[in-house]
Amino acid sequence: MMADEALAVFLLAAAYDILLGEMPARIHPVVWIGRLISFLRLRFPASKIGGMALALVVIAVTVLSGHLLVMAAGYLPLLPLLLSAFLLKSTFAIRCLLQVSSDIGRAIEEDMEQARSMLPALVGRDTASLSQGQASSAVIESLSENYVDGILSPIFYYVLFSPLGLGLEAALAFKAVSTMDSMVGYKTKGLKEVGFAGARADDLLNFIPARLSIFPIALARPLRAGAALRAAFRYHDRTPSPNSGWPMAACAGALGLRLEKPGGYVLLDEGGEPRTSDVPRAIGLIQRAIFLILAAALLILYSA
Repeated sequence: MMADEALAVFLLAAAYDILLGEMPARIHPVVWIGRLISFLRLRFPASKIGGMALALVVIAVTVLSGHLLVMAAGYLPLLPLLLSAFLLKSTFAIRCLLQVSSDIGRAIEEDMEQARSMLPALVGRDTASLSQGQASSAVIESLSENYVDGILSPIFYYVLFSPLGLGLEAALAFKAVSTMDSMVGYKTKGLKEVGFAGARADDLLNFIPARLSIFPIALARPLRAGAALRAAFRYHDRTPSPNSGWPMAACAGALGLRLEKPGGYVLLDEGGEPRTSDVPRAIGLIQRAIFLILAAALLILYSA
């Protein structure tokens, strides 16, 4: 893929996401990746070796399928461009993340029972006894974490590998790993061994983007940029994940909030307790950070 094509594909993918949101499940590439994982998981040994084989096959099938589809579409004008944009868009979810966070934030203020039932779409913790402040914190934490693996990371790998003509393939490979981690990357019986490779690969691939993520967050609120960076460097290791603490702590610092997972961790001990009104503030912060990421990606692709 030439530089001009890479830029055009990215523009179309970003426009599709922002204007239309998620595509129907029946044609969503990530849904098909999930089905592939579910199908293959039972056919590989429930061991670390089996998990490594599963990860390699899922990544290879995902990347080759996307590559061959675009190649096959080359016989018709514009179709490779549109298909590439369609596939790239499936690797990130800007509108979905912001909309779901906004909907749950509104529910926390209006109907906590409904909010508790909606929160599992964003977080993995027990939501039954969360207060309004704890639920607001959960939304803000998840919003800042998903801003990395759901938006920044796939864009990072697309931009990084586009000069080699492999931007789409790199973004698809990342999405295959991310989907594996979300489906089997848990330390529970039956998944701990087989999900090990996918979880470690996800940690590795998010390592650089997670650390880069703190700078758009800081720039998105210039008057608290220093506080955001200080919080990120001070509190990033409070979370079990080696990566999620960076954007979450930066967000806590930028907003001046104490973010807490009950029984898990606390970020920015000296911050204020989150209120329902802080969720829209966090969404605005991440929205501006995403804009900066898109602008930087466009500039790099245009200059390549």
